[in-house]
Amino acid sequence: MSSTSNGNASKRHASQQSLNGAVKSICDIMRRSNCAGALQYVPELTWMLFLRILDEQEHREAEEAEALGVRFKPSLAKPYRAKLRDLVATS
Repeated sequence: MSSTSNGNASKRHASQQSLNGAVKSICDIMRRSNCAGALQYVPELTWMLFLRILDEQEHREAEEAEALGVRFKPSLAKPYRAKLRDLVATS
């Protein structure tokens, strides 16, 4: 199922199998690139997944805050937030 947030398309995985397939695909791509082995790309993959989860969580929290009419303050400041959005959109 697809979703858009702030103009960037981001894919949400509907099932555990879908997520497993996406992670396997990312690992295959990283293995074929200049990565020497799993010890090199697993930490990078972990950070990408963490940032993706953070982005989705904060997006939900921002929507809830807007619905309640309260102010929402994201974890990351503006210049880093834009970079996070760019990273999430490409992963």
